[in-house]
Amino acid sequence: MEKYTVIIPTRDRAETLEATLRTCLRQTYKDFEIIVSDNCSSDNTRKIVYRCEDPRIRYINPGKRLSMAGNFEFALGHVIDGFVMFIGSDDGIMPDAIDYVDSIVKKYRVNAVSCRQATYVWPDFPDKNIAGRLIFGGLRNEIEVRQSREWIQKTLNYEVPYCFDLPNLYCGFVHKRVIDKACKDGQYFRSLTPDAYSAFATAIFLDEYAFSHKPFSIAGASVKSNGASAMHPLGSDAEAAKFYAENDIKFCEGFVNCPSYEVIVTEAFAKLAEAFPVLCKSYRVDYKSMLGLALKHSNQRTEDAIKEAVALMAANFGVEIGEMKRSSVRHLEVGELWGMIKRLFLNLISTRTVGVERSAVVGVKDVDDASLVAHVLTEIPGGKFITTRSLIREHLKQRMGL
Repeated sequence: MEKYTVIIPTRDRAETLEATLRTCLRQTYKDFEIIVSDNCSSDNTRKIVYRCEDPRIRYINPGKRLSMAGNFEFALGHVIDGFVMFIGSDDGIMPDAIDYVDSIVKKYRVNAVSCRQATYVWPDFPDKNIAGRLIFGGLRNEIEVRQSREWIQKTLNYEVPYCFDLPNLYCGFVHKRVIDKACKDGQYFRSLTPDAYSAFATAIFLDEYAFSHKPFSIAGASVKSNGASAMHPLGSDAEAAKFYAENDIKFCEGFVNCPSYEVIVTEAFAKLAEAFPVLCKSYRVDYKSMLGLALKHSNQRTEDAIKEAVALMAANFGVEIGEMKRSSVRHLEVGELWGMIKRLFLNLISTRTVGVERSAVVGVKDVDDASLVAHVLTEIPGGKFITTRSLIREHLKQRMGL
């Protein structure tokens, strides 16, 4: 029997951590452990963990404040063997996640399993237009065995969003023997964005991996989410500033740190290429596309920082991008931004889509509730965005007796 470990790096997120832990504790798989790596929180994080009183939970603390990547590295050092997954302390996993992933591992004999994630926007999210939304993409039931080389290049071509289609260690499972191959000089995480870096670091050491079009993890977006804080028009400047101020890993030479998914994912690959140049040398990076898309996808909050960074990187990489006039970059309003994200999810799937516009109407108040409702709604035939309270309740009553 394979061992499965879910690592939850956290700091000062007690208000969401408890629900995240509940999603993990619903698992029935026998050889399963949860590691909470508390980065010296000043709230009651430790109390929340010990209040669970479950022997499957292991609480660790580095004893001093670390960067986000540093806390990830510290936590990973406590895993000896088996499959590993990192999730944030506002994320969650489905009630049958471990059993489901183990069935895939056994059937396809793979060392990494990723999925088309569900997403849940916590009620405290700054953008109230999307707070409470529970969205699913790729709700097909089949498992796809993917070739790593193909999907690395697709990611570097920006054909797919961010690193979500790669064999992810963040919200996906990767065997420790693959992780160990990507360690060099005692260090695994070499970029300030551990999710993107680890996705490439896994893919580069695997010929193939399994990708589930049915979600087994659920990505949460809350007021303290690092990605949302940096990228969203209504994100928290304080959270983003804290993240960057505490970073202790230098950005790759030539790149300039800015709130752009294209820049972040490409820089993560560049950091991997520094450590493993032979394995990475055959992949193409289109710097002109990276810079153009970074500008195109800026918003009213991020445009100035991205324009400044793009100008510097264009000079560093010898790319001609023309004059960057303010009028040449069309801002996406908040409502339009969500519409674009929604259409992106729709374009990624082929047969079924399920979503709840206002999950609070059926009592969803956190990611644990969301995981339970999501687990039911993934099985709705036909696929649709569910927008009426009565329809949601009808399905939940049939499936859960609510």
